[in-house]
Amino acid sequence: MHAVPRPLELRLLLPLVILVPLGFAVTHIAQTSTLDPGPMAVAIGYVGLMLGAHLALRLVGNRGDELLLPCVATMGGIGIVMLNRLPQELLGTDAFGVRFGMATTQLLWFGVGVSAMVLLAGRFRDDGVLRHYKYTWALAGTLLLVITFLFGREVNGARLWIFLGPIGFQPGEAIKVVLVIFIAGYLAEKRTLLAGASARIGPFSVPPLPYLLPMIAIFVIVMLVVVVSRDLGTALLFMGIFLTMLFVATGRRSYVLLGILLFIAGSFVAYNLFGHVRIRVDNWIDPFVDPSDRGYQTVQALYAFGRGGLFGEGLGQGLPTISGHLPIPALPTDFIFAAVAEELGLIGAFALLALVMCLVFRGLRTAMLARDDFSAMLAVGLTVSLGLQTLIIAAGNVKLVPLTGITFPFVSYGGSSLLACFVIVGLLLAISHRSVVDAQIEGRGQ
Repeated sequence: MHAVPRPLELRLLLPLVILVPLGFAVTHIAQTSTLDPGPMAVAIGYVGLMLGAHLALRLVGNRGDELLLPCVATMGGIGIVMLNRLPQELLGTDAFGVRFGMATTQLLWFGVGVSAMVLLAGRFRDDGVLRHYKYTWALAGTLLLVITFLFGREVNGARLWIFLGPIGFQPGEAIKVVLVIFIAGYLAEKRTLLAGASARIGPFSVPPLPYLLPMIAIFVIVMLVVVVSRDLGTALLFMGIFLTMLFVATGRRSYVLLGILLFIAGSFVAYNLFGHVRIRVDNWIDPFVDPSDRGYQTVQALYAFGRGGLFGEGLGQGLPTISGHLPIPALPTDFIFAAVAEELGLIGAFALLALVMCLVFRGLRTAMLARDDFSAMLAVGLTVSLGLQTLIIAAGNVKLVPLTGITFPFVSYGGSSLLACFVIVGLLLAISHRSVVDAQIEGRGQ
């Protein structure tokens, strides 16, 4: 494998050399009122890690999209500046007694995620293990959900976490990727049959049941376990991914409409069966009914957007603590977007969303240039998962949809989500690389 130049990627990463340490310094000065940049180890480590990722992609010979890593690195840079600015909760100590705060722990997870991304981008040259074992991947994902339901720990009303000693992770993040792999493999194989509907259910045209049943059966099992686990945020994400990929593969709007109707019906049932779901929906409708308890986080997030206005309070000038405590307990995870909007204003919030839009655009471009149906569907599903995840959490922060427990990709605190997102980017880089190489081979052949 020969090293390849990635000049555009490097040029877009270089501003982070200044911006991330500057963000750390500005927030420290604002908080301490002294002309002291404060500790810079995490900032320097983050910049070095992203430049190292660029160098590693060059060394493994990846010729994939050069805008993916800069988008991810900039989003992550915003996130780690905000996490460093918040009170650093003690998460653990190493063998030398060094204390880990949120920013330091997030940097360690960035290291794990970047390693996974480079490994996939450099070594994932044959997608046969994904394409030909789609049912095995689907079964593995379903088993993960069942294990979570049986042995998981309930946090904030949803059973999302598996703990192995002091280490906890969310299997739903891995299942998100596994589900996309299964749907991509099945749609690539059956898309012609699924697109040629020959039966009708009321006003909807549907394909022959034997072709649609395997995918629906596995997906229904996944959705039932998710609903029973009371994690409707993941259910909404999974349903969105499923319907989008189905529409892209078949072009039939009737499938999407039928899926939306089924999801609305399922949500109505969940609202009446689960108190946790009912509380979240009621808080979404009017959080000011109980602003000091159940609606507290939503109300505080809305106030944060109001305080930020157009240009923001400035880095370090927001109100992240009240009497030494976070005004929004889930600020580093569920409400990091509100923290960004408060300190960087609507301009900063929209800039962050623009980075996500760029990432989604490049992912869809990768799908368009893919050389086979499976790679195209896989790229669509992976890209949509990042875009929908961002849309759901951002809309929840501004009370456009009920708040869910998912995170803002690359920005929120959390190792499971960060690792899953980097796996997605690694797969997109691998797909993009194969497209570029195949195009070059065809060009030389002509």
